[in-house]
Amino acid sequence: MKRQAVFAFVLFVSVFSARGWPQGVQHNHAQIRGQIRLPDNRPVPMGTVVSFELQGGGIAGQADTDTQGKFQFTPAEVGSYEITVKVFGFLPESKEVDLRTMPTAYVTFTLRPDPSRKDAPAVPPGGPAATIAAPLDPNAPDDARKDLENGRNLLSSGKDVDQSIALFQKAITRYPQYSEAYLLMGVAYSSQKKWDDAEKALHKTLELNKNIGGAYVALGSVENEKKEYSEAEKYLVKGVELAPNSADAQFELGRAYWGMQRWDVADQHISKANQLRPENVSQHVMLGNVLLRERDAVGALKEFKQAVQLDPQGPFAAPSQQMVDKIEAALKQAEAQKK
Repeated sequence: MKRQAVFAFVLFVSVFSARGWPQGVQHNHAQIRGQIRLPDNRPVPMGTVVSFELQGGGIAGQADTDTQGKFQFTPAEVGSYEITVKVFGFLPESKEVDLRTMPTAYVTFTLRPDPSRKDAPAVPPGGPAATIAAPLDPNAPDDARKDLENGRNLLSSGKDVDQSIALFQKAITRYPQYSEAYLLMGVAYSSQKKWDDAEKALHKTLELNKNIGGAYVALGSVENEKKEYSEAEKYLVKGVELAPNSADAQFELGRAYWGMQRWDVADQHISKANQLRPENVSQHVMLGNVLLRERDAVGALKEFKQAVQLDPQGPFAAPSQQMVDKIEAALKQAEAQKK
C-alpha cells in the first residue's frame, strides 16, 4: 500500500460547561488531552515528548505519549497554553488552547515530513523500534540523556541501528543505572534479530526497574520470535498488567496463546488489540486464523476482508483474499445444502 502523507493539523475542543469557566479560578477537572499520528495514520512512538508553555508564564510541563500516541496533561493554573510536538524527521507542530473559558481541550496532530531532512524517512519503521520508547529518567545527567535521545532518534529513523546501539552503550557508561538506555538497546538488538543480546539488555532493564511495561512486552516478543510461547506468556501477562491499553502487549500475548493453541484466550487478546489499534493488518489476519480454529467462519471472513481493505497492495492482501474466496465458497455450499 502506498503511504500517502496527509498534511493536516486539527484541533477539537470539548466544552463541558455551557456557562464557561470563570477567569482566575482553578477547575478540578482541568485537562489537556490529545493524540499524535504519523502521515500514514500510525501513532508516534511511545514516549514522544509533548511540551506545554503557559502564555506569559514560561514552560508549564511535559507529557509523554502512550502506545497509541495519546497524551494528557493536567495544568497547575488557568490560562492559554501553547502545545508543541517535535519528532525527528518531521516539522515541529504547535497549537494554542485557552482554558480560561473551558476546562478541557482535546488536540489532534497529524505530523508532516520535514522536506529539509533528506536523510530521514517519511515514517519510522514498524515493529518494536517504532512503538516502544523510553520514559524519562530525571536523575540521568544531561550528557547521558543527550546520548539516549540521539540514539532513539537514530533508531526511529531506521538509518543506522549499530550507531544507535553505540550511543545507548555510551549513555550507560555515563550513567550505569540508565534502565531506559538498556530498554532501547534491547529493542535495537531485536530489530537486528540478535535475540540473545536483546534478552540480556531487557533483563538488565528489569533488574534496574521492574515497572517498565515496555521491557516485559519486548521480552515477550523476543520469546514469541523464538517460539518459546510459555516463556513469552510469563512476560506478556505482566506487560498487560502494567499496560492494559497497549495494543502491542495485547497482540503479543495473543500471539503467545496462538502458539500454545489456546484459541479462546488468543481470541480475547487479539480482539482487544484490534479495539485499541484497528488499523493494524497483521492483527486482523491473526484473528481471522484464530476464529477459523474456533469454527467461526463468519467472524473469520470479516477479519480477512478487513485485512484486504486496510492494505490492498500489501503482503497480506493476496493470502487474505484467498481466504475470503474460500470461506465465501464454503458458506454458499453449506447454504445450498440446507435447501
